[in-house]
Amino acid sequence: MIEPVKVSSTLCASLALLAVRKRAWSFERLGHELGVEATLIRKSWQHLLENAWRQFPEERLSKHAWQPDASIKAMIALAAYRYGSGQMAAVARQYGVPVQRVRYWRRILLSRAAQVF
Repeated sequence: MIEPVKVSSTLCASLALLAVRKRAWSFERLGHELGVEATLIRKSWQHLLENAWRQFPEERLSKHAWQPDASIKAMIALAAYRYGSGQMAAVARQYGVPVQRVRYWRRILLSRAAQVF
Protein backbone atom coordinates (compact mmCIF):
# COMPACT_ATOMS: atom_id res chain seq x y z
CA MET A 1 0.00 0.00 0.00
CA ILE A 2 1.30 3.45 -0.93
CA GLU A 3 1.44 5.98 1.88
CA PRO A 4 -0.38 9.26 1.11
CA VAL A 5 1.94 12.21 0.76
CA LYS A 6 1.61 14.78 3.53
CA VAL A 7 1.14 18.20 1.97
CA SER A 8 2.15 21.28 3.95
CA SER A 9 -0.19 24.20 4.45
CA THR A 10 2.49 26.49 3.00
CA LEU A 11 2.57 24.46 -0.21
CA CYS A 12 -1.24 24.50 -0.45
CA ALA A 13 -1.28 28.26 0.13
CA SER A 14 1.38 28.79 -2.53
CA LEU A 15 -0.46 26.61 -5.04
CA ALA A 16 -3.75 28.38 -4.33
CA LEU A 17 -2.19 31.82 -4.73
CA LEU A 18 -0.54 30.75 -7.99
CA ALA A 19 -3.91 29.55 -9.24
CA VAL A 20 -5.37 32.96 -8.36
CA ARG A 21 -2.47 34.75 -10.07
CA LYS A 22 -2.53 32.62 -13.24
CA ARG A 23 -6.29 32.59 -13.83
CA ALA A 24 -5.80 32.12 -17.58
CA TRP A 25 -3.92 28.86 -16.97
CA SER A 26 -5.84 25.64 -16.43
CA PHE A 27 -5.19 23.63 -13.27
CA GLU A 28 -3.71 20.94 -15.50
CA ARG A 29 -1.22 23.38 -17.05
CA LEU A 30 -0.22 24.71 -13.63
CA GLY A 31 0.17 21.15 -12.35
CA HIS A 32 2.31 20.21 -15.33
CA GLU A 33 4.50 23.32 -14.95
CA LEU A 34 4.95 22.77 -11.19
CA GLY A 35 5.13 18.96 -11.20
CA VAL A 36 2.13 18.43 -8.92
CA GLU A 37 -1.33 16.91 -9.33
CA ALA A 38 -3.89 19.27 -10.82
CA THR A 39 -6.44 18.06 -8.26
CA LEU A 40 -4.23 19.38 -5.43
CA ILE A 41 -4.14 22.81 -7.06
CA ARG A 42 -7.91 22.77 -7.68
CA LYS A 43 -8.67 21.79 -4.07
CA SER A 44 -6.22 24.38 -2.69
CA TRP A 45 -7.68 27.13 -4.87
CA GLN A 46 -11.25 26.31 -3.87
CA HIS A 47 -10.30 26.11 -0.19
CA LEU A 48 -8.60 29.52 -0.32
CA LEU A 49 -11.56 31.18 -2.04
CA GLU A 50 -14.04 29.64 0.40
CA ASN A 51 -12.07 30.55 3.53
CA ALA A 52 -9.91 33.62 2.79
CA TRP A 53 -12.47 35.94 4.40
CA ARG A 54 -11.68 34.43 7.82
CA GLN A 55 -8.30 36.18 7.77
CA PHE A 56 -9.89 39.64 7.81
CA PRO A 57 -11.22 40.69 11.23
CA GLU A 58 -13.27 43.84 11.65
CA GLU A 59 -11.17 46.97 12.04
CA ARG A 60 -11.99 49.80 14.40
CA LEU A 61 -12.62 52.91 12.32
CA SER A 62 -14.64 56.02 12.93
CA LYS A 63 -18.44 55.71 12.78
CA HIS A 64 -18.53 57.64 9.52
CA ALA A 65 -16.00 55.54 7.59
CA TRP A 66 -17.47 52.78 5.46
CA GLN A 67 -16.18 49.44 6.65
CA PRO A 68 -16.42 46.52 4.18
CA ASP A 69 -17.15 43.13 5.66
CA ALA A 70 -14.54 40.38 5.75
CA SER A 71 -15.69 38.71 2.53
CA ILE A 72 -15.34 41.97 0.58
CA LYS A 73 -11.87 42.56 2.04
CA ALA A 74 -10.87 39.06 0.95
CA MET A 75 -12.24 39.65 -2.55
CA ILE A 76 -10.33 42.95 -2.82
CA ALA A 77 -7.13 41.31 -1.52
CA LEU A 78 -7.47 38.45 -4.02
CA ALA A 79 -8.07 40.93 -6.85
CA ALA A 80 -5.01 42.96 -5.80
CA TYR A 81 -2.89 39.82 -5.70
CA ARG A 82 -4.22 38.64 -9.04
CA TYR A 83 -3.49 41.90 -10.85
CA GLY A 84 -0.17 42.60 -9.12
CA SER A 85 1.20 45.49 -7.11
CA GLY A 86 1.25 47.80 -10.14
CA GLN A 87 -2.55 47.67 -10.37
CA MET A 88 -3.37 48.57 -6.75
CA ALA A 89 -4.79 51.98 -7.66
CA ALA A 90 -7.08 50.45 -10.29
CA VAL A 91 -8.34 47.84 -7.80
CA ALA A 92 -8.90 50.55 -5.17
CA ARG A 93 -10.92 52.64 -7.65
CA GLN A 94 -12.94 49.63 -8.75
CA TYR A 95 -14.03 48.85 -5.19
CA GLY A 96 -14.13 52.43 -3.89
CA VAL A 97 -11.58 51.99 -1.11
CA PRO A 98 -8.26 53.74 -0.37
CA VAL A 99 -5.12 52.29 -1.97
CA GLN A 100 -3.55 51.97 1.51
CA ARG A 101 -6.35 49.61 2.55
CA VAL A 102 -5.87 47.50 -0.60
CA ARG A 103 -2.13 47.19 0.13
CA TYR A 104 -2.86 46.31 3.76
CA TRP A 105 -5.45 43.63 2.90
CA ARG A 106 -3.16 42.17 0.22
CA ARG A 107 -0.35 41.89 2.79
CA ILE A 108 -2.71 40.15 5.22
CA LEU A 109 -3.76 37.66 2.55
CA LEU A 110 -0.17 36.86 1.59
CA SER A 111 1.09 36.57 5.16
CA ARG A 112 -1.84 34.52 6.49
CA ALA A 113 -2.74 32.37 3.49
CA ALA A 114 -1.16 29.27 5.04
CA GLN A 115 -3.46 29.67 8.07
CA VAL A 116 -6.44 28.96 5.80
CA PHE A 117 -5.21 25.39 5.33
